[in-house]
Amino acid sequence: MNKRKGYVTVFISLLLVVMIVVVTAVMEVCDRGYARTKMSTAISSSMSSELANYNRYVFDRYHILLLDKSCSGLGEGSFEQDMSELLKTNLGEGFDIENLAVSKYLYITEDDNSEFKKQIGENAKYELVEYAAEKIMEKTGGDDKPVDEQVINDMEGDISERQAEINGESTSEEGTTENEKEGEKTSGEKNKEEESGDSEEVKEEVTDPRDTLKTFTDAGIAMLILPEGVELSSEELDMSSLPSGGAVSEDDMEINTEFSDKNQMKTDGLKGNGWSNPLVEKAEALTYARAYFNSLTDKKYDDTVLNLEMEYLVAGKSTDGANYKKVVDEILVMRFAANFAYIVTDAAKMAECEALAAALSVEFPPMEPVIKYLLAGCWSYIESVADVYRLLRNHRVPYLKSSTTWITDLESLAHLEELEETEDISDGLDYNNYLMILAALQGNKLESRMLDLIQVNTIKNSDKSFRIKNCVTAFGVDVTLSYKGRSYNYHEEAGY
Repeated sequence: MNKRKGYVTVFISLLLVVMIVVVTAVMEVCDRGYARTKMSTAISSSMSSELANYNRYVFDRYHILLLDKSCSGLGEGSFEQDMSELLKTNLGEGFDIENLAVSKYLYITEDDNSEFKKQIGENAKYELVEYAAEKIMEKTGGDDKPVDEQVINDMEGDISERQAEINGESTSEEGTTENEKEGEKTSGEKNKEEESGDSEEVKEEVTDPRDTLKTFTDAGIAMLILPEGVELSSEELDMSSLPSGGAVSEDDMEINTEFSDKNQMKTDGLKGNGWSNPLVEKAEALTYARAYFNSLTDKKYDDTVLNLEMEYLVAGKSTDGANYKKVVDEILVMRFAANFAYIVTDAAKMAECEALAAALSVEFPPMEPVIKYLLAGCWSYIESVADVYRLLRNHRVPYLKSSTTWITDLESLAHLEELEETEDISDGLDYNNYLMILAALQGNKLESRMLDLIQVNTIKNSDKSFRIKNCVTAFGVDVTLSYKGRSYNYHEEAGY
């Protein structure tokens, strides 16, 4: 009996030992699980806290989330130190941080500013904006090539036909002259003197509008049509320190205003073509730019480094004056293309050009058809200057002209101010619409230049150490933690 009691005691003891071992093991597993959960949660919480240190000025002003990894100029070591302190607080007692290193950053400028573009897109969805690009397409009918090959071919055909006609007449006149030479010499000399006198009289009476235009262009069209009261900033950007690196477009977007070369004029006419696809592709970025940056006719903020910010997005030059001139030149290119495409179809205006060309080419008639089209180009440019003059004063101008919306004659440059009272076209484009079209043509330089402006304005108004090159939208950390003598390794990533 006692022997059996001993067996029971041993069995119960063994059972208790097993139960204690199991319970201890379960408690150890639970403790390790608790530690792992605590550590993972603490790391995530610390990273979220770090992300909450986004630049408040940039967010409030531009609705973009940026984390400065340099901690306002203190350096990346300060970022890791800050993370360590946050993690230590979140872990509590019993945990030790053996190592913490930031192993990965996702920069706002990475992969052609893809992170910036993503935030712009998210901002557009949040704001539920109606893209202004769609309105521009509606108002222009999507006609981004007002001067096409047919216009050029028609012009060339007309010139060739008219030159052949004039050459035929000249031959006939020469024959008549030979017959006259057979008559009295004194009579022939008298006729020659009379013809010479008539030519001189015509030359004295006819004024070539291209000479008048040169007077204005030599003085600088852009500054002549600058509205009163517009203040150009005296600041000059240090282009080498900007996110874009000072990437300036080198495209020749100007009109040769001598109008002495037919081929050059045709080339200039085609420069304003082909903007619709970039406009659609850049719709979100353009809507964002239009909402957050100043322009000559739409001043949103008084504390910017440059006053003409949208103009900077187009031209990318270091001063307001240079950006303004570049924008005016490029809008003139666009207006010239549309106006020239119209004027060559207007019989009445081409008749005026032909009559003036005949008077100007009296000494060499075969040049008359060429001069006619050069004068048409000159007139188109005058109309374009008048258009830009009105755009700069916040008026709307129809994209494609008609006989009722054409507002100039060949002398209009002398009295542009009289055109300001011309009635607006409700479905016309305004100055900012043209800025959006021109900005779309900048490709990926557009977003880089936006970041330029964000940087210089943040430096001026908030943080002098702020640099876009230090700004990230996500980061990863490698952490080694210890708990009760056991080490644990983690890799975590977090971002906006």
